[in-house]
Amino acid sequence: MEEIKIYILENEFLKVELLNLGAIIKKIELKDKNGNIKNIVLGYEDIEKYRENPAYLGAIIGRTAGRIKDGILKLDGTEYQLDKNNNGNTLHGGKNSISHRFWNAKKIENGLCFSIKSSNLDNGYPANVEIKVSYILNDNELLIKYFATTDNLTYLNLTNHSYFNLSGNPDNIIYEDILKIDSDYLIGINENSIPYETINLDNNIFNFREAKKLEEFFKADDKQKTIANNGIDHPYIFNEKIGKLEIKNIKSGIKMSVETNNPAVVIYTANYLQDIGFKKHSAICFETQEVPNLYRDKNINVYPTFIDENTNYEKYTKFIFENIN
Repeated sequence: MEEIKIYILENEFLKVELLNLGAIIKKIELKDKNGNIKNIVLGYEDIEKYRENPAYLGAIIGRTAGRIKDGILKLDGTEYQLDKNNNGNTLHGGKNSISHRFWNAKKIENGLCFSIKSSNLDNGYPANVEIKVSYILNDNELLIKYFATTDNLTYLNLTNHSYFNLSGNPDNIIYEDILKIDSDYLIGINENSIPYETINLDNNIFNFREAKKLEEFFKADDKQKTIANNGIDHPYIFNEKIGKLEIKNIKSGIKMSVETNNPAVVIYTANYLQDIGFKKHSAICFETQEVPNLYRDKNINVYPTFIDENTNYEKYTKFIFENIN
């Protein structure tokens, strides 16, 4: 059995623990407004639990994040049957995807680069793909850079699945956190959490264009909220090419801003974490990505993008941390 190794990135602002299994973020530590060190992502104390990791804590997700209906990927007139691991659909790349495999690790300036190869028809996905994910510390910023090459036409949609709790205490739920998202549109999901309709966020409880406490959302009623087990598990479409959002916890004084060149972010409010021993709604994920299921809506210019031997996959997400009073 391969050994799970811990790698540490550290500067005067941040300390990040990473694993070679799943290129996982195990911890992000920083000082709160009172100078106390807080770990602001959920994780297992027992490192061996990451071998199972059913909730994908901190992992890199791929080849495709989210669900693909019936596990069918259509590419250039050809249908590929992907591994079905979630109610007859493909979730997060199928069984034993790259989130549960061992990656190679290499030191780079101010960071670490993980790499992994995924062969043709791995979990049903076409083409040979080589993926590199770099974690880089720049002062109070954690930058994740995604880069992939392939030898044939294929589809990739990578993300990181960290669960943030800015209070630094996993016993606290996130209702007091204040969230703001530059997004006018949400993608609604069906009972199997497959994205299927574009929703304008005017007069909608999912609207966070103006900063508000998550408590306001959780107090309100909405069919989409009910479908997601009384939370958020939905793609938001960013208004600009560089998408932005921010979240802050008043008690700890920790604010996190997120910036990405992905067109969307799936926000997930940990609606099922009670199933694995954590508290429901004790964290929030910001899975920056394209809309799952290769969703298309020409009216808001949402399309999947593909890569081939002449086109690389290049995405980034930046997490910026600061203290507020």
